[in-house]
Amino acid sequence: MTEEASVDPQLENFILAETQKQRFQVLVHGLTDTCWDTCMGWPSNRLDFKTEVCIMNCVERFIDATTFVTKRLMTTTKYRSNSPLEFQRKFVVTGAVVGGLYLLSSYAQKKLREWQEKEAKKFFEMTRKKQHFESTERTCNQTILSLSKIVSESILTVINTEEIVHKLQENPEDKLSLWEQLKVMIFTRICVLVYALCILQVTLRVQLNVIGGYLYRDSLHEDDPLVDSELQTKYLSLCHHFVGNGIEDLIKQINKAVKKVVEGVSLKSKVTLQDVEQMFWSIQTILCTDTAEGDPVKKMVHYLVGHAEINEAKLDTIIKETMDILESDEVTSIAVLSVSRSFSAVIDEVANLFATKVAPVTKSDLEVSDHIVTNGAKNIASFVDVNKVDMHFVKLLPVINELITKNTCKGNTNIPDLLTQQLTLNDKLKLLGANIYEVFSSA
Repeated sequence: MTEEASVDPQLENFILAETQKQRFQVLVHGLTDTCWDTCMGWPSNRLDFKTEVCIMNCVERFIDATTFVTKRLMTTTKYRSNSPLEFQRKFVVTGAVVGGLYLLSSYAQKKLREWQEKEAKKFFEMTRKKQHFESTERTCNQTILSLSKIVSESILTVINTEEIVHKLQENPEDKLSLWEQLKVMIFTRICVLVYALCILQVTLRVQLNVIGGYLYRDSLHEDDPLVDSELQTKYLSLCHHFVGNGIEDLIKQINKAVKKVVEGVSLKSKVTLQDVEQMFWSIQTILCTDTAEGDPVKKMVHYLVGHAEINEAKLDTIIKETMDILESDEVTSIAVLSVSRSFSAVIDEVANLFATKVAPVTKSDLEVSDHIVTNGAKNIASFVDVNKVDMHFVKLLPVINELITKNTCKGNTNIPDLLTQQLTLNDKLKLLGANIYEVFSSA
């Protein structure tokens, strides 16, 4: 008996049918993935017309391919057409086609549900993080406004010009010496306010957004908090050193730079707006190139953590992360730009003082023509460029001092409040805080 005759024909046909069935199921799964990846872009609650047509064409091509394979198999097994297993094979093939269509539909629905659940979870997390960041931003602004007020009052208390002003009103013998002290104190006041408020804004935004990011992560994993209330208090209390001893160190450094620039300017000399502007930029240049004590902007870490005694591992980690941020080139450039913008705001207010030196238009200088009041040609011709107006330095000092202590700036405010408002609304500082929060809330 030969080897072929020893094989059971029924067993052979069964094995052939099962093999074809297995191959067909592999084909079904492959075409299902292909149709999904090809047709489904952004799933929604229902299939749009384009996606529906795409899936229909994909299925029809699948059926065409299956029909071709079936006919091919029927041709190769034609000599067994009268076999009882022929009907069985046709039944298996037809069932596989129907099953494939069912599997394709089920797989598409499953993918759609998974995508919807994933998007819903992602949207919920984004909404939650957005609300938490907005809460952190409100807390940051409130803290900055309150501490800026304390810092401004501290500076005005340490650099107190009121005593000298009262002495000058009494016409003392050492009047010239008092005026020399006053001009240095006034410029020191303004420069310290600019630097102190900028440093405070940057450090507080960094601190509060770092701790805000940690708190958001703690809200997701309440079992093992990264930052407890005690650690949070210790970390945020670091800025209190700047409000006290830090301000005194800053005043001493800036006072030296102001003396180098202002002491050489005679009280009797006439100065223009450009001269005043040059004084401020010269002071800023001296501070930027100070090799002995260092640029105040680049010493933010010193003002914040130079005095701190760190005994906890977690606190040490957070402080080191904060130091890395404050010493980065990005933060330094933003702080320098904030200082420059603040000086520009001060110079704009000084420019208004020069503008008021020009005599205002009086009633006799107005012309009435056809019931319309207009400026006369005399006033038009006598227009004076504010950059060409000059004032005696001794007369300019008291009105500059009033910009600090009285609400004589635009918007009925003073220089400390004006700088605080401008820095709080600074888009670059806000973006810096948002980027820091995103990094630490996603770490």
